[in-house]
Amino acid sequence: MSRSSNEGSWSRRKSMFALQALSPIVPSPTATLGDDGRSSSRTQKTLKKFKHGRSPSQSLFTDTRHSDLAREVDDTKPAPPLSESPTTGRPTLGMRTSKLTTGFGSLRTSLYSNHDDTESGSIGEPLSAASSKTPSLAMADGGGDGLTPAMTVVLHGEVQTSSGMFRKKKEYLVLTETHIVRNKSQAKAAETFKNIPPPLGRSPTVKHGSMPSVGSHSDLRTLSESSGDKEGRVPLRQVVAVHSLDDGKPYFALEVCYLDEGAGQASAMTLQFGNPEERDVWLKSIRTTLRDARMRTSSAMSTANLENIARIVERESDYDPSNCAIFKVVQRASKSAGRSSSDDLTKIASTVCFLAIGVHKVHLVQLAKAVSRSSSPSLAPTNPQTSYGILTMTGLTVSSFDDTFELVFRRPLQRPRHLYLASAASHEIAARLHFAENYLRPECGHRLFRFSAPREVEEMLAPAVTSSEEHSCLDRTLIAYCIAYGVNPANVRYTINYNCEDAPRFELLAPADPRRPDYGPIDLMAILRALRYNESFVGISLADIKLDSLLGLHDNYGHEYVCSHTKRGTPIKLSAHELGKSCILVQEVRALAATSKKLRRMDFSRCVTSIPSVSAVTLEEQATKARDIGCGIVEALFPLCKHQTTNVDWICLNGIHLSETDLDYLVGATVEKLCHFRAIELNRCGMNDRSMNLVLDALRAQDNTLEAIEIAGNNARINPATFDSQLGIFGFIRKLNLSYVSRTSGSDPLLQAETLLIWRLQELRLSGTSLNSATIDALATYLAHPQSNSLHELYLDNAYISGTDVATLLHSMTQDPNQPRDLHLDISQSRLSKGFEQVTQAIASGLAPSHLSMRAVEYREETLFRKMITAVTTNKSIRFLDMSHTALPGDAGDETCRAIERLLAENDTLVELDISGEESRLATSKFGIGINQALTGLKKNKTLQTFRIEKQKLGLQGASTLAEVLKANSTLRELHCANNEIPLHGLTDLVNSLIENTTLVFLPPMDDGRAAAFRSAELTMKGMSDVESTVAPRSPEFSKPPQLGSASAMKRGFASVRRSAARSASYAPSFPALPSYSRSIPASQGNRTASSPLSLTTAMPTSRTRQNTLSAMVAPVNFTVQDIQTTHRLLSEQWDRQCFRLGQYLDRNWCLLNGEPVDMEVEDEQFERPGSVGSIGKMLEQVKYDTTPRAEKDLYFDSPQEAVGSAHDSAEPLNDRQAISFKQFILDSEPTTPDFVVDDRMKQLRLNTTNPDQPEDPGTPTQEGFLPT
Repeated sequence: MSRSSNEGSWSRRKSMFALQALSPIVPSPTATLGDDGRSSSRTQKTLKKFKHGRSPSQSLFTDTRHSDLAREVDDTKPAPPLSESPTTGRPTLGMRTSKLTTGFGSLRTSLYSNHDDTESGSIGEPLSAASSKTPSLAMADGGGDGLTPAMTVVLHGEVQTSSGMFRKKKEYLVLTETHIVRNKSQAKAAETFKNIPPPLGRSPTVKHGSMPSVGSHSDLRTLSESSGDKEGRVPLRQVVAVHSLDDGKPYFALEVCYLDEGAGQASAMTLQFGNPEERDVWLKSIRTTLRDARMRTSSAMSTANLENIARIVERESDYDPSNCAIFKVVQRASKSAGRSSSDDLTKIASTVCFLAIGVHKVHLVQLAKAVSRSSSPSLAPTNPQTSYGILTMTGLTVSSFDDTFELVFRRPLQRPRHLYLASAASHEIAARLHFAENYLRPECGHRLFRFSAPREVEEMLAPAVTSSEEHSCLDRTLIAYCIAYGVNPANVRYTINYNCEDAPRFELLAPADPRRPDYGPIDLMAILRALRYNESFVGISLADIKLDSLLGLHDNYGHEYVCSHTKRGTPIKLSAHELGKSCILVQEVRALAATSKKLRRMDFSRCVTSIPSVSAVTLEEQATKARDIGCGIVEALFPLCKHQTTNVDWICLNGIHLSETDLDYLVGATVEKLCHFRAIELNRCGMNDRSMNLVLDALRAQDNTLEAIEIAGNNARINPATFDSQLGIFGFIRKLNLSYVSRTSGSDPLLQAETLLIWRLQELRLSGTSLNSATIDALATYLAHPQSNSLHELYLDNAYISGTDVATLLHSMTQDPNQPRDLHLDISQSRLSKGFEQVTQAIASGLAPSHLSMRAVEYREETLFRKMITAVTTNKSIRFLDMSHTALPGDAGDETCRAIERLLAENDTLVELDISGEESRLATSKFGIGINQALTGLKKNKTLQTFRIEKQKLGLQGASTLAEVLKANSTLRELHCANNEIPLHGLTDLVNSLIENTTLVFLPPMDDGRAAAFRSAELTMKGMSDVESTVAPRSPEFSKPPQLGSASAMKRGFASVRRSAARSASYAPSFPALPSYSRSIPASQGNRTASSPLSLTTAMPTSRTRQNTLSAMVAPVNFTVQDIQTTHRLLSEQWDRQCFRLGQYLDRNWCLLNGEPVDMEVEDEQFERPGSVGSIGKMLEQVKYDTTPRAEKDLYFDSPQEAVGSAHDSAEPLNDRQAISFKQFILDSEPTTPDFVVDDRMKQLRLNTTNPDQPEDPGTPTQEGFLPT
């Protein structure tokens, strides 16, 4: 009965344990077996002589797969089917052994555990201790556990088995196509299998009343107690792995591990042999037969195991139904474990478990523990479920001799973890892991782990995965590395810049978690290794990302991640010692530059903040210098550039202090002409005169390729006489940055006009550099020449130039007044008072460029600022104007505000205008309250698209003015008005104006106003509590001394506040179905005044006596923890509602601007703004009215005694000491007692009702019960 194994075919080889989408594997109905799949060579039989009359020609094991006798027996006497089994002629088990019902209980259960062969009605009744229809074990097997194995014998022989720690015996094993049958002796095996010859001198006749397969009652009892399988056989479909146990001892052993999923029992059987040839024959025969059985039939896992594994994998956030495979494996003992004797074979415990290969991890899941009364020896339990990242796999070795394989995982900076496993599906596991690694790292040109497998596995490997996702599957690889290294992927932020030089550029941003401003070393390694081999980016920017944690850090546990070849396989021209001894920062930056052929620019500005020591001058300091490791980035990049191993030619080292080691690497590479550097940015690198001259001289070799010179902010003093000659050698400079440089004294210009005319400059920066008159003349000469038409950015801010100098430059750069020059001129912080008339006249004449920045210009007289505003109003050349941080002697007067109004209304060329103020400890600049009226000029403007007016304290009045502007203006696209103390009602006005405005696409959510609202609510609640503590009758509880329980109660109360505040902070209201809190105000409410937009509008009492009388009429009500949380939630709900509306309107306008289809009507247009600025007070009054009276007032607010002792009647605003933050008030563990009582206006906050005793609409804080002012 020949079967084909077809081992090398991917399409024919099936995995009995592989699982896709965690569903049972259904074998293909068209799968057929070949005619000859086994080896034709006959195994040499080992012959031994035995004492007990056994013939020397009789072997201990016999391979009958190719014997004529076995084929003749199979062909002439096939095993009858189960339906034809005889029902008489054999005594029942109960007739012979009535006391062994417990011992045979599991046997009976297992005999009929498979339903495939018990559906025939001829069986009649299930097995029991008294049944007379027990089938003979010599019958053919139908494929179930409990039926007799197939009669085709593959191999048989006498073997020493061991299934327990102290029990070892010789048994006669028979290997069939479906089972491994264990017999007491050869005679018992011959009674069952007719092609097994009986032992010499014994009759093969079966006697009545005996069990041919397992022997007599005593034999069966011994087998039941000593064997892991109580039936004397192991179904091959339960076998998980067969592997050898080689320990160098006189015994040669095999271990067969199998799993009964129905009983949840894993067991192992050890076979010991006297020589390796016998072991190898049995190992090869079992593996071949097992492979044929797996190809012939497929066995699905039990539903309970599948659900358990799915839950575990999903708990690790690694479950994807379309990308998950599960295998049965055996976790073997470590190779380091030794054995002292042959009895120790049973002490090395192997464990049957499940290997689940998810999307990003490999999970080793132990068997679910099941209650079992069986006495069979089980495998020892092991550690709980463990997971390993797929991208941490550093080694995969598959044995060609048995079912063993080894996996090695290693996280950075940790020791490697070895998994010694075995599985009949080891080839499929290796192929699956190879595919998973290739899927997660598709851009890698070669394996980054050691892979050793037989030729059959190489043929099974799937083809390489192509990169079909955006940016060459960067997100997929980055997430995989983060999960493998234990990093939260959500904390990593980056952006792709397409509007820059060398685009697209990958730009890493700060972490998303505000509590961790910097990335850790493991985070950085995950990010940098995800960028390896990715050729989607021309530039990579790590600017302002601190890399100090990787500098000097070494991984002493392995060198698997050291890059030694490029993506195309070109070796890096550095020795293995040089590559391995470098720190991790050097290794990662070097790998990043060497593995991408498309990468041209790398920006490491301000990445390393460490400052090297001073240069060594003595012998002792020379030893210290030898330990100087530099910044690491120069060591990583410049040797690669020197050997042309990378295409990176633009390197930014701004803000990194360069040591002597760095200068050695830098100069050694720049003197090589083949490096072809385009730019080396060295701004603020701490270079002195020597190092500056050294670098400039070394750059002479790059005269034909150098495009930018960036040496701003260094300590070197430039000598104009020699510096001009050093720069004149470069002929293709287009960017020059000489900001904040020092120069020697003299009247010579910093740069000659002839030198500037050599280049086709696009950007010239002289910020913070003192420019003398000769330099101004050289710049004017250059600007007047047509060669300067390529210049687009000229920065002269803080350069100590006067108004006369600015006027000179304006006249020089304008060749045709009717055609403005496309140039950005920055003259911020200039001293324009000298020659101010010349500047304003030039601007009014249209001599200014298209972009003009005049930030932080100080005007000693307000009239000068009005003249500048008037000049800009009549100008027709400026399109982008920045006049932010303008410093005036005081608030802008009426005339100045009218001038600003005319600018906004009459100028028809400005596209972007910035008149933001400044508010800091060092300087404060704002126009004052008059700016609100000036904003009305925007109603007539038809050209302005971006308007910035931040930090001008517009308040509610300014917000209302802007709202009216937005209703009339149809050209404004962006309105930047944050940090203006705009309250909720001001934001509501602005949002309501967007109902009519369909062009605005940006409006800030006024986060500063939200924070101010919470502070105002805090002060109000504190004030209302203190007022009632002063005038209300005291409860007897307050006069009692504090008890010990009060402190614990206070702690419990504030602990509850902290927990509840955390929950309320994450409260997300449901929009737009929210109630409105606006309500009409009765006339009896009284007059109301407001001191500021953020203050509460309350009723002013006629006298203090009247106030106290009214307060005493109402019982004291304290704010509890729930009241505080309710107030916080209600305030957040109102702000969130308006922010939600704002987002909807801005999205609608953006779609209209970009031609996207959108519905013009927004769902929440029925919402109206709150009635007045007093809604905070009304809200708190309603909360206080609805609260439950409490006596523990001092647990949340100040005690009555303290409040009375600190009462005052001042109506002045609260000072800084009184302004306690709302967050501190809620979250602090102890109450804070301010020494004040709020002003009288806060004492009359009461719910407006017709009858104070019977309010008409009490309501809850979530109902429409709040009264507007």
